[in-house]
Amino acid sequence: MAIFDVDKYRNIALVGHGGAGKTSLAEALLFKAGVTNRLGSVPDKTSILDYTDEEKEKLSSLDSAVCALTHKGLHVNIVDTPGAPAFCGTAIAALAAAECAVIVISASAGIQVNTRKMMERAKEYGLGVWIVVNHIDASNVDLPGIVSQIQEAFGPQCVPLNLPTGGGKGVVDCFANDSGDADFSDVGDAHTALIEAVVGADDELMEKYLGGELSDDEARDAAAKAIVQGELVPILFTNSRGDVGIAEFLDSLESFCPSPVTGKIRTLVEGENETLLEPGQEGPFVGQVFKITTDPKTNIKHLSIRVHSGKLTPDMTVKTVDETKGTRPGHVMRSLGTEHSEIEAAVAGDVICLAKLDFNVGDTLCTGKPGKIAMPTFPQPMFSLALQSKARGDEDKISGALRRFAEEDPCFISERGTGGELVVRGMGDMQLRTYLTRMSPQHKPRRLSPALKPVGPRP
Repeated sequence: MAIFDVDKYRNIALVGHGGAGKTSLAEALLFKAGVTNRLGSVPDKTSILDYTDEEKEKLSSLDSAVCALTHKGLHVNIVDTPGAPAFCGTAIAALAAAECAVIVISASAGIQVNTRKMMERAKEYGLGVWIVVNHIDASNVDLPGIVSQIQEAFGPQCVPLNLPTGGGKGVVDCFANDSGDADFSDVGDAHTALIEAVVGADDELMEKYLGGELSDDEARDAAAKAIVQGELVPILFTNSRGDVGIAEFLDSLESFCPSPVTGKIRTLVEGENETLLEPGQEGPFVGQVFKITTDPKTNIKHLSIRVHSGKLTPDMTVKTVDETKGTRPGHVMRSLGTEHSEIEAAVAGDVICLAKLDFNVGDTLCTGKPGKIAMPTFPQPMFSLALQSKARGDEDKISGALRRFAEEDPCFISERGTGGELVVRGMGDMQLRTYLTRMSPQHKPRRLSPALKPVGPRP
């Protein structure tokens, strides 16, 4: 698979509340770009991103999934995340891979709890933000009301980049057009609001705009900067199941999605020294683990890593602040759900996968002097359960399974209580029960017999 120049990468995290259609949107993007030969469906249980038996049964994402596509010379890495607040740990961790958080909102449900929380996390972490209003084909939707709700909740900088037209059968580009037919609102007004938001991030462009000298190309070239600075939050409309707004989403990535060059630049902290990691293939390799998955069939541990600087090949050695001895990375791969395809090297701007390495979410891997990159802030797990083994001999297996879940979910903790009992802590009953269910004989993710029972909440 091809390696791209750093400015040709686009990294997005699809976040938001459950049921908004994040996975359906990702599947539609993959299909439109020709990565898949059929449109994966969550309700039909044919999604390549919601691939576990649990996710197919619940028709909902329980973990993040990584995929990639190419479109008009761009390489786009996508992290699809769960929308349930109970599984917010993996969703927040996905922000570490991206320059742009795509907040997906259901047209029928509007802004929900996790919509607000993930918007706050993305802004706090310094990412640019898009808002996608999905499922515009749903019955009795109030799209003008949704736009008003978005602007009231998140500010007037939220401006439609496109608007539905033809009764929701298409969208009209409000940046490229200053007039046209739309199902609601006014294309000209949206065009003016977009231009004013862009020039608001650049004094020189503002002077040109006020003097009537600003060209469309200049405004388009500056759009990503305005998004990074929070002066512009574009709103896009899609019907992911009906192929509405999908091509327009892909086309908008070039100018309106920050690249690793124009987006958030991470800082490598080495003791008291701080170094801005200017993206490029020169210099030492620096990457950060943002996702860990253990294959339920092979028990192989896969690490998803965002590359921030340099280049990594299989014959090099990576190390961390805590593990300075060094480890060979082995095969360098890209992920598509459960599938992994080998590439020749990992380069700045890309999202790659390594297997069979013993690192943790948040670890920074370096070929030069090791340091650390800050992760997004995670909430403190406050919901606890004390667990008791039904048979004494099962405790080691149980502890091993719980450690694996803690490795994969930054908001799940397994520890010993003051009385020596096993205690698990997480974001809610749904999360803890899901992990306990994975250990049951019916699921056997690692052929474990859990033989344990919750004995009640722990204060």
